[in-house]
Amino acid sequence: MRSRPILRYLLAATLLILAALHPDTLATLARLGAGAVLAIVTGIAQAATAQPEAALLTAGALYITHQIRTHRPARARAHP
Repeated sequence: MRSRPILRYLLAATLLILAALHPDTLATLARLGAGAVLAIVTGIAQAATAQPEAALLTAGALYITHQIRTHRPARARAHP
């Protein structure tokens, strides 16, 4: 689903206005977001330490999935 650029710009403008009006709330949200990301990364690191084989298989599967989704083959051309 592609969003329209005008909606994206309106959302960005709204967030900027809210940030200007409520800097303390923005700081709290940033702190919560950073804490959530740190907790996720810490959990993944601990799981990888506990089961390295499963972590390698999962990382390989994610890499292959990413390659499949992003690969755009060039059109084949006939040689003269």
